Amino acid sequence: AFIKRFYHDYLGARDAYEYLNRVNDSDPVPFYNLGSLYGYYLNERAKAIPKFEAAIQRDSVHASFYLGFADFYREVMNDSPSAEKVLLRGLFKVPADANILIAMGVLYKTMGNFSKAVEYYEKVLASSSLPDSERPRITAELERLKQSAEQ
Repeated sequence: AFIKRFYHDYLGARDAYEYLNRVNDSDPVPFYNLGSLYGYYLNERAKAIPKFEAAIQRDSVHASFYLGFADFYREVMNDSPSAEKVLLRGLFKVPADANILIAMGVLYKTMGNFSKAVEYYEKVLASSSLPDSERPRITAELERLKQSAEQ
């Protein structure tokens, strides 16, 4: 499936991922990859959503699944409220994940809700999962957000 996708054989990749879903129904990765394939490459958005949901159902603490699903809602569907709901579900399951916290901050910033963006960037800085090498970048973004919130 990966090789077919790499070579832009999206229908072949779809068939391979669908096969993987049938032979190992418990593996979330082919479901997630199929959601991405349907949503971004095959332009079958209605089929993408249940595949993303199936991946999350099979592994509800895999932060990347929430992030990718939220990105799909934001980038493909232009649906920030649904992206927000997915990220909030992710935070419920993985409350201290720095990547989900950052995604929440970025989402609120793009929505123009700077006070909520500041709130999430502050939570990122308090998170133990944030690598020390990323702290200066997050701190600088937080300061920019605070300035925007004041204006």
